[in-house]
Amino acid sequence: MGIVLVHLAGAVALLLWGLHMVHTGVVRAFGSDLRRFLNFALRNRMSAFATGLALTAVLQSSTATALMTSSLAADGLIDLMPALAIMLGANVGTTLIVQVLSFNIFVLSPFLIVGGLIAFRSSGRKTRLQQLGRVLIGFGLMILALHLLVEQLSPMETAPAMQAFLKLVTDEPLVCVLLATLLTWIA
Repeated sequence: MGIVLVHLAGAVALLLWGLHMVHTGVVRAFGSDLRRFLNFALRNRMSAFATGLALTAVLQSSTATALMTSSLAADGLIDLMPALAIMLGANVGTTLIVQVLSFNIFVLSPFLIVGGLIAFRSSGRKTRLQQLGRVLIGFGLMILALHLLVEQLSPMETAPAMQAFLKLVTDEPLVCVLLATLLTWIA
């Protein structure tokens, strides 16, 4: 069980590092253009919703979209209402991504990482191409991390202890409320 937790922690760390690389690459590549693009993409709630849907489709994770959106909101790049619309789009996008994940998207990860590395190393100074390479590496690492998470969590689905726990949570509303309260407090 300990090794599984270490692998899960490593996969989460890889996901967060990939997210950091995407965020850093986008900010460095587009700088002042980013604020202009965000103002255009987030000009109303519907376009913000579509942006969240598209971002979740690209990242294949509403959690990654949430982390990126909260990071941009914390930096003051987007306001609260467009951020909430992005999150709504991300939630709808997650539903659609379940269908996409039936395909083996993991095969893209090495191509994104290698392509990103080539773009990153192709120029000696900080250029937009170099930063877009950083973004591609970040996306590749995020897809790899999500694959590792699924790989580690799959055996737990059939574990008798997990099935008993899920039965307890679904059968007892009070346990469900207490668990939700605990998770909310932790977050």
